[in-house]
Amino acid sequence: MGVGDNIRELRKLSGLSQEAFAGRLGVTKETVCRWERGRCAVKPRILERMQSMFNVSYDALVSDEMGLAVATANASIEGEQRIAGSTDAERGGSAALSVYRIRQSAGAKRLIRSAEAELPPSVLAKHPDSFFVRMEGSAMSRSYPSGSLLLIDPSLRPWNGCTVLAIADNADIVIRRYSSGNNMIILSSYSYETSEPDLLLAKRRIRVLGVVVWLQASHDITA
Repeated sequence: MGVGDNIRELRKLSGLSQEAFAGRLGVTKETVCRWERGRCAVKPRILERMQSMFNVSYDALVSDEMGLAVATANASIEGEQRIAGSTDAERGGSAALSVYRIRQSAGAKRLIRSAEAELPPSVLAKHPDSFFVRMEGSAMSRSYPSGSLLLIDPSLRPWNGCTVLAIADNADIVIRRYSSGNNMIILSSYSYETSEPDLLLAKRRIRVLGVVVWLQASHDITA
């Protein structure tokens, strides 16, 4: 994945069409299209403008291994979200879903597949694209004990007061309570044990990966 892929991902994360993105940068839509297809180079002054305007690093725009496209691909686990045991679920049995842990890697947090856990078919029917994330730490101890498995539904749009799995600034993956204003999002902790600072960021700096819809005890892990 190269510069074009990173620019395409930046535009999508910013919620902009090619035309709107081009307008922000003072270029034509055709130029943006050529960038994204890798058909022309991006001038250094334009890269500097992107860094300043969208609050991203130089590596996020130009790196093949640490750019926005790779970061988003690592955070977006669509291929792993599919139900491994869908046939069992259709027969009325439980299905085995992937369990992910949040781990620090190469200066950013990643979702790493670590195990599987069973999900009742009645829950699976309501959230067919869901996956598990292990809750670690005490940032959300009022709602979710450390070690519990949280079922994440990536198809739901978040609402104020729900709990989400989100990535901030393409680097920090967190589980927090969600609140949205006009142009800002607040991701806040909900803990008996610690008072971690709220994350208050512009909407374009937050990507919600899914909404927490169910809680399961950690001892149900099967592998």
